[in-house]
Amino acid sequence: MPAQQQAVDVVCYRMDRHLFLSFLLFWLSPCSDKNSGFKPDTITSKQADSFKNNAHFSGDKRTDFIYSDSTIVLFGDTCYKLTLHIFNTNVYDQEENNATLIFYKKENNKLTVFFKDSIYSMYNNISLQDFNNDKVKDVLVFCYTGARANPTYHLYLVDIKRKSLKYVRGFEELPNPELDTSNNIITSLALSGTNYYSFYRINSKNKLINLGRSFEADIGDSTKYEKAMQQILKNRR
Repeated sequence: MPAQQQAVDVVCYRMDRHLFLSFLLFWLSPCSDKNSGFKPDTITSKQADSFKNNAHFSGDKRTDFIYSDSTIVLFGDTCYKLTLHIFNTNVYDQEENNATLIFYKKENNKLTVFFKDSIYSMYNNISLQDFNNDKVKDVLVFCYTGARANPTYHLYLVDIKRKSLKYVRGFEELPNPELDTSNNIITSLALSGTNYYSFYRINSKNKLINLGRSFEADIGDSTKYEKAMQQILKNRR
């Protein structure tokens, strides 16, 4: 390889390795804090440099990975942020983690990291929607979608009082989840050759509960859905 091309590759390597760190430091601008009584589980005041290690390299050569980052503010307080960092957009297997979700806070020029979760995320997208029916919008991180329109999401319940996030295990397996707020029932619809409905709720311990009454829909027959909902509500009494 020509010496000039080697020099270019080395520059690209160094730029990519520090790209995410540069963005993170830009996001973490000073802000006022009104929650000094909050005690985080993990305090890492000197871990800003560790974020650059989310980048993956092979030897001294830059791999063909594409970085993708997205950040949202939590609890209506710009001190608290959640960043989704996808370090490899070329992965299409849900069993292989390709992203890091980082929940952190900037206070008095100190970075506090509450957690860094390794997850799979097909697309860089974070949205907000209530799923435990407490009238507070929870965090949805896009997980996966197949050939049909069957998107799935990682769910983190938002606790404004404690300034915390709680991961709901198993939610990422539910395609097209929607919350029926009137009945506090989560409906999941899997689209394939036929449409398959299943029903869940999140209990007081933040666990995903299967309510049963799953069924395969018949074309032109809406009574199955109505009967399933009625039976679930009847069993709840």
